[in-house]
Amino acid sequence: MKIAVAPNPAKKQAPARAAEAIATLRAAGCEAALVNGLYEDDSQRQQAAKQVEACDVLLAVGGDGTIISAAKLAARLNKPVLGLNAGKLGFTAGVEPEQMQLLARLAKGRWREERRMMLEITLRSGREESSFQALNDAVVSSELAKITQYKMAIGENPGYTYRADGFLVATPTGSTAYSLSAGGPVVEPTLDCMIYTPICPHSLFNRSVAFAPDTLLNVEVLKNRGRLFLTVDGDAPVELRPGDCLTFSRARRYARFIKLTNSNFYDILNQKLLENQ
Repeated sequence: MKIAVAPNPAKKQAPARAAEAIATLRAAGCEAALVNGLYEDDSQRQQAAKQVEACDVLLAVGGDGTIISAAKLAARLNKPVLGLNAGKLGFTAGVEPEQMQLLARLAKGRWREERRMMLEITLRSGREESSFQALNDAVVSSELAKITQYKMAIGENPGYTYRADGFLVATPTGSTAYSLSAGGPVVEPTLDCMIYTPICPHSLFNRSVAFAPDTLLNVEVLKNRGRLFLTVDGDAPVELRPGDCLTFSRARRYARFIKLTNSNFYDILNQKLLENQ
């Protein structure tokens, strides 16, 4: 088995943990290749993606942002991903630093795979159309501390106007991230659904809603006093303009996460949250 090991150099401990992981994998009989530039832009990322494509598994070393970025690339290449935590929470990590010996299970085929739903976000602005994919969430928010107005519809049904500081649409994987802080529910990551959560809604009854995975959420950007932005999985924000239309739907591809243990999602959730009180 050939494994691509991609540490995020922005994480202080990632290079050392990647080196330890490579040594562990090689001792177990795996072919391990160090991949640099996966989290950079343009040519470096393209070259790194070619290395990943030639491997069977991608081992991403970093925090949740690192693992999410790697998982989306792996999904495009139809490769499974395993996260080695070198950050703080590490909700998406399958291995903690003190569990490094578990990597030997890859060589023996002693692992299982979890499919995680992703979101497709389509932005139509005038005659232009852009698309983005999210494994965690997509957030629409204002640059100012002002109430935002937007119109949301389910499929072809008539829409309704909402007033809030913004809103987010999350996957089950992203339910334990910003969505949780905004009052959204905790959802098992292997379920398929979309979670809509308004941020500080100007209403007594506006609450988080979980939609079936094949639902189409259509949002029209209305005229607001401040500038609005779309942020997908914490990447660089995209400015929205009045009249722009956003569609949130289930992505065609799934992210494939490797599980090396039988750990329970709720046990991990409690442990991670208690560690960071």
